[in-house]
Formats: sequence, C-alpha cells, structure tokens
Amino acid sequence: MRPRRGRYPLANANAILLLAAVIFNASFTHINLLGNNRPLYCLADDSLEEEDDFLAEILAEQAREEEELSRIDAESREFDAMKARQQSEGGGSGMPGGGGPKMGGSNRTMPKGAAGANFSKLEEDLKKKEAGNASDKEAQEEEITTQKAERIRLKREAAFEAELKKMNEEQRKKAQKQKSKDAKVVKRVLKAHKSGRHYAVLGIRNLELQLGPYYIFNFSLGPFVFFRVKTKDIKKVYRNLARTVHPDKNKDGRAEEAFHALETSAAILTDEKQRSDYDKRIIASRRRRNKYAKESVVGVSQLAWRRSVSTLRVAKRVLG
Repeated sequence: MRPRRGRYPLANANAILLLAAVIFNASFTHINLLGNNRPLYCLADDSLEEEDDFLAEILAEQAREEEELSRIDAESREFDAMKARQQSEGGGSGMPGGGGPKMGGSNRTMPKGAAGANFSKLEEDLKKKEAGNASDKEAQEEEITTQKAERIRLKREAAFEAELKKMNEEQRKKAQKQKSKDAKVVKRVLKAHKSGRHYAVLGIRNLELQLGPYYIFNFSLGPFVFFRVKTKDIKKVYRNLARTVHPDKNKDGRAEEAFHALETSAAILTDEKQRSDYDKRIIASRRRRNKYAKESVVGVSQLAWRRSVSTLRVAKRVLG
C-alpha cells in the first residue's frame, strides 16, 4: 500500500526549513567572499576601540619619529660631505697644481674663514634642530602618557561609581571615606615623583650627612657618611606602601600611575650605583642652594651696613 499524501506534514516542514537555512547560509558566504571578507555583524566593545585608538596613535608616532630621524640622518650626511669638500679645498687652491685659477691677472679665492663660518653656522643650526626634535619627542611622549593615564583614571572612577550604586548607605559612606584616604596617599606619591624626590615618594626622610674628603699633604680622609638609610629599610618601606597604593586595593583613579612611580623610585634607591648617582646630584643641589643663600645673606647684610653708615653720616651733618 502506498502511504497517503500528507501523512507526514511535520517531516516535510522540517525538510523545507533545513533547505532554506542551507540556501541562506550559502548566500551569506557568497556575499562575504565577494566583499572585503568581513562579517556582516560584529560585537562592539568600547575598551577594544580605545585600545585600537591608542595603538594607532603609537604607530603614527613611531612613523613620525622614523621620518624625522631619516631627515636628520640625511642632513648630517650632507653636512659631512660639505665638511669633507671644505677640508679638501682648504689649501686655498682649486686645482691640483696648487695655484688657483687666474682671472684678470689675480687669484680669486674665497675669504679665509668664510667657509669655516658657514660650516660652523650649519653645524650650530643642526644641533639646534636635533635639540628641538628631542624636546618635541619628549613632549609628545609625555602627552601620550598623560592621555593614557587620564583614560585609565576615568575608567577606574566609572567602575567605582558603579560599585557605589550596588551598596547601601552605610557601605557607601565607608567606601567614600576609604577612597579619600587613598587619594591623599596617591596625591603625595605623585607630587614627590613629579619633583624628582625619590626618598619622598617612599615617605623616607633623607637625613644623610657627608663630611669630607679632607686632604692632608698627599693623603685624603673621607668622605664620612652619617645617617644613611639602609637598603633593607628601603625595601621594607616599599613593600608596605605598595600594598596601600596597589590598584587592586587603592580605589583612587590615579592609583595605577602612583604605583608605577613608586616602583621607579624603589628601583633607583635599591640599586647602589643609581642611588649613589642620585645622592651626588642631591648633594650638589644642596651645595648650590646653600651657596646662593649664603651669598644672598652676605649681600643683604652689606647693603644694610652701607645704608646704616650713610644714614649716620647724614644725621651727623644735620645735627652738626
């Protein structure tokens, strides 16, 4: 017996739907192959877009730097070639025989020092350009770093506000109070880091005192160093402060920036060579400051003495 028509309507419907899905998928594949091989839909993610923008900025900056370096390299090669030509023609003769070309019975040569002055000016201009390019590069890098830190700060602040909305009133007050304390620590760290005071970044008072060296005949004594902070104490302070400033615990928006500043200062102060160089710069800066203060005090004292003497002289003449 033949099955009656329409006995399996569900199976026929499933077959039709399956066939339609295959045709639909094939049409999408054909469109993708004909196009730019991109999907017709995508999931947007703000964080990924921000990272792509930042990566594009970095790549553009690297391209500009490479172009600037190639231009400076070309200028330096041109300058070296001109300098080599000047040295080869430095004897005042433009011909192998030693005598310059004669026109009208007299030797016409460039004034002695004119070429040297031109090359000196060119060299000075090139140095100025290099210094200006270096300063521009530093400014651009600082601007990029500042923009990145600002994006991170805004992201962290938004995350903290979202957490506050999930809390009750008591928890919200407690979190805001803790955030204000964290903000004070972060502000102190960043302020000290900006002024280049690495001991202050860690909260250490540098009371180091250096005397000497003293020279007696052909012998030297010192230098003698007192109140020097030990490296193990610096590491201990760093570990305690790092737990406070770490971005996972500190709720301030600039906690990550402060943590990087803390790591930089700790790396300098725990390395003996870098710390020695830094201490020498501090000592030299203190000496210059003390010298300036001493000269200022002496100058003011001398001025006050001269005015006092002149006042006494005038008073003596008036009183007879």
